[in-house]
Amino acid sequence: MLDKVVATFGGLLVLVVFALGCAFLVGLVGEWYALQNEAAYLAASQARYGGYTTEANAELSRFIAERGLERSRLSVEVSAPGGPVFWGTPVRARITYRFPYRLGRWASFDVPVTGAGRAVSAYVPGAYGVDYTWPSY
Repeated sequence: MLDKVVATFGGLLVLVVFALGCAFLVGLVGEWYALQNEAAYLAASQARYGGYTTEANAELSRFIAERGLERSRLSVEVSAPGGPVFWGTPVRARITYRFPYRLGRWASFDVPVTGAGRAVSAYVPGAYGVDYTWPSY
């Protein structure tokens, strides 16, 4: 009789841990998709204009505000800051955010999630009148 009670509680514990793990994973996958999309946008913008522009920086700031991200946990790397790169040069963007997870008072940890985007520059000198900058958020 006692073995059935222990097995029932053990089975329920396994199911609860499995359900919490699935919820944790679904949440992280959703956040990864958002970061991946923004990084792809930044890379495509660099490819079109030849570098990281003030318009791309404004879009990054809007993304951070909409998602409610803490700027101290965010890291943005772009391959063409401050000026244009020539046609055919590969460009990339990488956004990393350390998502905080807390399980009451017992566990507290950060999970780094990274989104990356790649493109090839199609910049033609003199085609666009844009200002180049570095990522500032």
